[in-house]
Amino acid sequence: MTTTTMKRAVLNAPRDLRIETVPVPALEPGDVLLRVQAALICGTDLRIVDGTKTKNVVYPSVLGHEFAGEIVACEGRLPDGLELGDRVAVYPLVQCGHCASCVRGLGNICRNRQAFGYQIDGAFAEYVRVPAVAVQAGNLVPVGDTPADIAAVIEPLACAYNGQRLINAASARSMLVVGAGPLGQLHVRLARALGVATVVAVDPAPHRREIAVVSGASSALDPSEVTAEVVAELTDGVGFDTMVVAVGRADAMEPYLQMLAPGGRVNIFAGFPTGTDQVTIPANSVHYNETLIVGSSSCQLSDFQKVAEMIRTGTIPGEGLVTAHLPIDQLEQGLERARQGVDLRISIDATTAPATGATEGETT
Repeated sequence: MTTTTMKRAVLNAPRDLRIETVPVPALEPGDVLLRVQAALICGTDLRIVDGTKTKNVVYPSVLGHEFAGEIVACEGRLPDGLELGDRVAVYPLVQCGHCASCVRGLGNICRNRQAFGYQIDGAFAEYVRVPAVAVQAGNLVPVGDTPADIAAVIEPLACAYNGQRLINAASARSMLVVGAGPLGQLHVRLARALGVATVVAVDPAPHRREIAVVSGASSALDPSEVTAEVVAELTDGVGFDTMVVAVGRADAMEPYLQMLAPGGRVNIFAGFPTGTDQVTIPANSVHYNETLIVGSSSCQLSDFQKVAEMIRTGTIPGEGLVTAHLPIDQLEQGLERARQGVDLRISIDATTAPATGATEGETT
């Protein structure tokens, strides 16, 4: 055993992020130790670091909830289907199992939930301890030989899948994706994988529109170009069957509500800064056209497992989703790059040597 310490990034308060060297986490019965191979920077991480998101955040905090790694140790037996050395993607939510949401099968909106990167130390570290409750719940999802950075994208893709599932995107002929940032790009790829024939992205940034076309968008428009005439041409005169709001500006959805087809379905996917979430909705249009507007938050474990299979089989192409790789010592630089919005996803890549600071247990 040669590795007993590790590096991790600790957020002590907003804008107070420090790289520390600490012991490799000790394991309790049922726990698993992962060597983090890829941990992605999410927009939520930026908001937490900058202090604009504080709900459920504890200090000191180790962020990072989109990640994949190798099982290097366990305390006790691993669940069936898992072995030491397996690469896994990690479903980040730990649900209480007994609240009203959990009883209804909506554990992703459990009000008592805990999550990696929030109450549980996340993956901006060389090693992460997966508590027994998460191990037994099935949060470790094997990904075979899927590259670690692509496996880490399963989490945000699963969140997108949850939103598109709620608006039944698989039956849609057309979709408008409002916002072609990193998550908007995921929605474009997912919609195409689900068989949506016409996927139109709208974003004011030319480079994001270019990427959206590469991701599979039928067309990508500046907001000024989305007129009633253009929409009619793109949708055979009926309007968009579905719309995903993938940008954190509530007013961004307002101009497009009148461009939906009768029975149109809207997913409010993005979260909004406190105090900026008010939107004007044409109630009569919603009423007479039977417009469905639904929010989505995170994803269910079944969504995560479904997307893992879609990634593994190539149904959703993973290439090009992670556009930068940095060591943990350069996390601050990675956060700054993420603020600039050029990269789709930035991976913080951890150690390559196996951990030896914990006891290796039995496997099934």
